[in-house]
Amino acid sequence: MILIFLSLTWQLTAAVNEMVAMRVISELPSAGYVYGSQQKTDAKPEEKYNVRMKPARFSGPEHLQDLSGKCFKCRDQKYEYVMCPFHNITQEDIQAYYEPYRGVLGVWSDWTIENNEFVAMNMIEGSRCGEGTHRSTKVTFSCGAISELAEVTEPEKCRYVAKFKTPLVCGQNAMVVYPRLPGTLQRQWDEVEQNWQDGDLTEKGYKRQLEAIFVKAGFHLSPDMKRSLLHKAAGKTDESCQAALEAALAHVSQLEEELKLKDDIIKELEENKNIA
Repeated sequence: MILIFLSLTWQLTAAVNEMVAMRVISELPSAGYVYGSQQKTDAKPEEKYNVRMKPARFSGPEHLQDLSGKCFKCRDQKYEYVMCPFHNITQEDIQAYYEPYRGVLGVWSDWTIENNEFVAMNMIEGSRCGEGTHRSTKVTFSCGAISELAEVTEPEKCRYVAKFKTPLVCGQNAMVVYPRLPGTLQRQWDEVEQNWQDGDLTEKGYKRQLEAIFVKAGFHLSPDMKRSLLHKAAGKTDESCQAALEAALAHVSQLEEELKLKDDIIKELEENKNIA
């Protein structure tokens, strides 16, 4: 009985890290697809992964909301990747038969903006990767006939690049930032550009003022916003840990009762045997 309790306690300790429901796909659709090729399906099944952050709200080009709530798969020789735009990207080892690695490569935060274009989705605060480091992914966009996760690579340790193709970005202005700003922020950007051209701003000051505009628009997250998302995930962690602990203790109590009942039955059988 003590061994059972210790085993359950060890399993609980290993499992009660930060737990937040993450959308992943549990089955590959079969009709019309080759197994292992790029897949698309609704992001309905949910599983729990160790994560540190809640996904940010949707931001960016409005037409990309068509991707929200969907997930896309691809495989290489070792891993299967599942990318859910505006939610998360996950990785699972498909070669290991016993306890395969499954982790989060990043949670949706904000956009990388360059030259007045949305060039990549930033997925940050993924699973731990070394001491004090967490995995992160940049999801780049390119024009394609269908929406598909084309490839995921790891050019630097714990830093991934996911290439996503979709017809939603094929238009000439599909990923341009300026038209998607409210009028007040457009005028602020105009003023910043004029000051930059007139030499009234240093390059550092120019970039800082653009960053402030993108934060106001919701395209970039401020440090406070990121801390808030981390805090919300931590709050859910406490609830999940408490629920897991209560469930484990209830299971231990049930096992204790079952063992006590078996002991009573064995004693009764031995007493009857001695009487006979």
